[in-house]
This record gives sequence, C-alpha cells and structure tokens, in this order.
Amino acid sequence: MRKLLIPLLAGLALPTAVNAETWWLMAAGKFNQAAGSTAHNWAIPTNSEQECEFAGQKFLNGQYPNTIGTKARGYVCVKGK
Repeated sequence: MRKLLIPLLAGLALPTAVNAETWWLMAAGKFNQAAGSTAHNWAIPTNSEQECEFAGQKFLNGQYPNTIGTKARGYVCVKGK
C-alpha cells in the first residue's frame, strides 16, 4: 500500500505537466504511389504556436519528390491541453 501511496502523493503535489501548453501540428498530404495516390496524416506536438506555424510552413514549402502538386499538402495548428 505504501509503495502506491507515495508516488500518487508525489504526482498530486507536483503538477508540472498540467500547466504545460501544447500546440499540435495536424498535417496531411497526398503522395504518388505506383498503384495510385495515397493520403497520409500526421499529428505532431510542439511547444508553442510560433513553433507550430514554423513547422507547418516548412512542411508546405518543403521539396517532396512524390507529392501530387503543392496544393496536395495542408496543415493546421490546434491548441491542446
């Protein structure tokens, strides 16, 4: 019982992760494959809105050889808990 109680109390006394703000980069893209196009989705945690926007623009402006055009990619930044 004591082995479970001490970590539980320590977790309640030190709520460091509760106040952390996370922004999620939600990105999607269509890519050429031999049998046709396939869609891929990603959800990537970032530390701030600015970091999320920077990573999203990097994703949009990157050179991807198998991408179906530049309009086949998109992203949105979403604030998490």
